[in-house]
Amino acid sequence: MGYTGFSVSLMSLVNALVQLESGDEIVDGLLNGLEDLVGKKNCWSCSLVTLEEMNFHQSDQENGRAGGENNIGRLNKGSNLTNYYFNFQDGNFIHLGVSTALSDKKKCLIQLSVDTISSVLAMKQKVESPNDIDYASEKSNETVQQLQKEIKRRKRYETRLEESEKRNVMILDNSMDAILLTSPSGEIFSANNSACHLFGMTEAEIISRGRSGLVDPGDPRLAEMLERRDKKGNVKGELFFLRKDGSRFEGDLSSSVFLNEHGEPRSSMIIRDVTHQKKIESQLLLLGHSVEQSPLSIVITDLQGEIKYVNKAFTKITGFEKEEALGQTMSIVDSGLQCPHFLDESWQSVLDGNEWTGELKNKRKTGELYWEYIKISPVRQASGEITHVVSIREDITEKKKMIDDLIIAKEKAEESDRLKTAFLANVSHEIRTPMNGILGFMELLKMPGLGDEEKDSYIDMVNSSGDRLLKTINDLIEISKIESGQVCAEYSQVDIREIMNYALRFFTPQAQDKKLGLRISEMPEPPKNMVFTDRTKVEAALSNLIFNAIKFTNCGEVIFGSYMDAENMVFYVKDTGVGIAPDQMDAVFDRFVQADLNMTKPYQGTGLGLSIIRGYITHLKGKIWVESEVGKGSVFYFSIPCRSPQSGMK
Repeated sequence: MGYTGFSVSLMSLVNALVQLESGDEIVDGLLNGLEDLVGKKNCWSCSLVTLEEMNFHQSDQENGRAGGENNIGRLNKGSNLTNYYFNFQDGNFIHLGVSTALSDKKKCLIQLSVDTISSVLAMKQKVESPNDIDYASEKSNETVQQLQKEIKRRKRYETRLEESEKRNVMILDNSMDAILLTSPSGEIFSANNSACHLFGMTEAEIISRGRSGLVDPGDPRLAEMLERRDKKGNVKGELFFLRKDGSRFEGDLSSSVFLNEHGEPRSSMIIRDVTHQKKIESQLLLLGHSVEQSPLSIVITDLQGEIKYVNKAFTKITGFEKEEALGQTMSIVDSGLQCPHFLDESWQSVLDGNEWTGELKNKRKTGELYWEYIKISPVRQASGEITHVVSIREDITEKKKMIDDLIIAKEKAEESDRLKTAFLANVSHEIRTPMNGILGFMELLKMPGLGDEEKDSYIDMVNSSGDRLLKTINDLIEISKIESGQVCAEYSQVDIREIMNYALRFFTPQAQDKKLGLRISEMPEPPKNMVFTDRTKVEAALSNLIFNAIKFTNCGEVIFGSYMDAENMVFYVKDTGVGIAPDQMDAVFDRFVQADLNMTKPYQGTGLGLSIIRGYITHLKGKIWVESEVGKGSVFYFSIPCRSPQSGMK
């Protein structure tokens, strides 16, 4: 019968636990250990047999008799057998204290007592010095005392180890994470309480299912994670798992491979349900994207005003990149147009827990000013403590401009209504006055006895009134054509010098009547005096400006001229008349306006002249403008392009 050998030292004999499978053989290494302890090989003849064949003799001192019942039977009953003698073939006995307990796997423990060691040492001493038994006994007692201390120390260590194991079990069972002990192949050996709660199963159900019954087979990440774990010894990631009711959840998994006390490979699976966490992360991600992609500028600062976050809209509106803004304060966009005291009060109000709303004119990185509608709120933690300040800012520059434009348009509409009313009254006057003159003088001409001189005077008055009425009607017709886009340009070669000389001859009598000087200051020399343009419209524009200059000038002179400027022919008419206020310079080109409506009475006219001229010049692709100072006079300019005949007529 074969035996398995192992060495048993002195200390291992003190607290040796020899585990025997029921039916296994006692190892003959115990004999070698005893021989080592005695210090001499083959000092006696002794045999070790299997458990079934072992010959135990119950101590007479313990039970008062020899022999006894079948010891193997008593072992199978789980009894504690003590005070037996190990029977050597030379007739000697060594006292062997045996403590046994039968486990589920039919294992029994045989523990060598201190008395065993005492007997062995005594025998050793007997072999070496047969005449010195007292010394052996004394040495044995001393050794026993030392070994008893060692046994107590070992017992304390075992107690602490047992308590530590209990604590570990308690920690595992009370862990918030599900913890499974498995084999690398997927067999499950144990599951803690959290695992049972997470999967909705008992530990037995989890063990019976194995890993494959807990992991969603459709998750492609499983194979990759197992491969990484086998290569590196550990892995961390996320997988989908299945509960008992079939519901699916995502869990954060940590798994490691290790060897147990028997050298067998084992693996751990630590699982945490991240369903709620994923939902929160998804909501936070959505919130983050919404804030980052918001068309409104969003800025978060600490309580000292230092910028901690800005979104893309902020960088787009202000021109400052995120890296430039972080760590700065909102003074980087301060235009300096706001009162510092006002800003300090607003900030303190927010720190006191209030919201602030208002409009500020700030400055972009480029220095350009812009308007912002701002709403600032304190950020409170769950405890109610204010830790940050968030401001939502909308660039309302265009909106403000639109509102301003609407206000201007409204004012213009109101002004237009007022001007139309004044125009109708003025037109009524311009039509009725000459018409009354015509009718009145026609009646006078019917009177008998009129002399030739009186008749000629009345006829001149009728003609003058008729011309005035005709001009009013023509102005109305022309402005209607301009408004409806029915004005056509008739291009031809035009001599500018001829037009200017004709105007001088035509308006000289009117100027002389008012005792005003009228002269040409400059004209283009040939051949630059020839321009391809619409003669009628150029003559009408120049004549209207000279006519207005004479009409609004009471003393001094009227000067007009023309010159080449790049590819344009520029005309100007300068007077020493009443002048135009700065806020009315643009208005004089509007319909029905004579700069000041109060002037429409002393100065005849509908107020359509300059509007008609602007329509003509615009149609010829030119420009018209004015320079003036109240009380000193005005200079009206208009320019037309010097077109060539090859460009054709448009």
